[in-house]
Amino acid sequence: MPATELLAVVERDGFAESEHRGVAVLVDPDGRVIEAHGHIDRPFLARSALKPLFAATLIDAGLVELQSAHAALASASHWADAEHLATAEAMAAAHGVDEEALRCPPMRAPDGTQRRFAHMCVGKHIAMAAAARAMGAAGDYWSPDHPVTELLRDGVRAATGEVVEGAARDGCGAMVFATTPVGLARAFRRLAPDGAGAHRFVGDAVRAHPTLIDGAGRPDAVVIAATGCATKFGAEGTQAMVAPDGTTAVVKSADGARRAGAPVALAMLERAGAVPEGTLERLAEPLGLVQRSAGEPVGMLRPVV
Repeated sequence: MPATELLAVVERDGFAESEHRGVAVLVDPDGRVIEAHGHIDRPFLARSALKPLFAATLIDAGLVELQSAHAALASASHWADAEHLATAEAMAAAHGVDEEALRCPPMRAPDGTQRRFAHMCVGKHIAMAAAARAMGAAGDYWSPDHPVTELLRDGVRAATGEVVEGAARDGCGAMVFATTPVGLARAFRRLAPDGAGAHRFVGDAVRAHPTLIDGAGRPDAVVIAATGCATKFGAEGTQAMVAPDGTTAVVKSADGARRAGAPVALAMLERAGAVPEGTLERLAEPLGLVQRSAGEPVGMLRPVV
């Protein structure tokens, strides 16, 4: 974990009850660093925040053609709502992918059954399985030396402009690659409305389908719908967020908690004028930042950077 700074505090009746330390970076539309907190040039695992970059890589390679909703699901970490299951079923059918051929483990579906289509990473897995089939490669698309894995590694390298320092096995069984926070920010900037090619297409899909990305009322869906930002969390406290003008924030919480990521990113974007003044205050309630006692507000999760 790179060297960290204090990013946010949770206050309750005047007490600083909790602190979130981590790394945060903000880049302008040209990729120049506007704010840096902690060591932004040390490799870390962004986990599922890489999914939109993976989807764009597979599209750019000509291996999959994704409808907008399917590109969103390939970028998503969802919670098995009915919308997610229906989209996964349609996406798999469109690409001739068998549910049981997927590496992601079964999870609980809305009807109580255990299904791979209910896994939060299923869209990524369907896209990878379809790409392996298009390549004429073996079905173990998740293997470290599989051509799909190599292609995704190259896609991360090209998007970040950095050497990929290493890889690890993600929770869903596929591989995840190390980036630096600043490299991830520059890669995520490609998803802005003025981006090009598959990256712009995927960014547009994220913006068009906020509830597919996360789920109704959940943080990424709230931010996307309210701001027009394309944003994606990753396990262990990563948040990447690109504003409509291309200004991009990346936050990595050292404690692995998700809750500080979106507010810290929004605070930086607001200071830069990339989202309207008062955005974070307006979203404090739907993002769950307000601390309560028997329903009465008594504090707040507050960014300090």
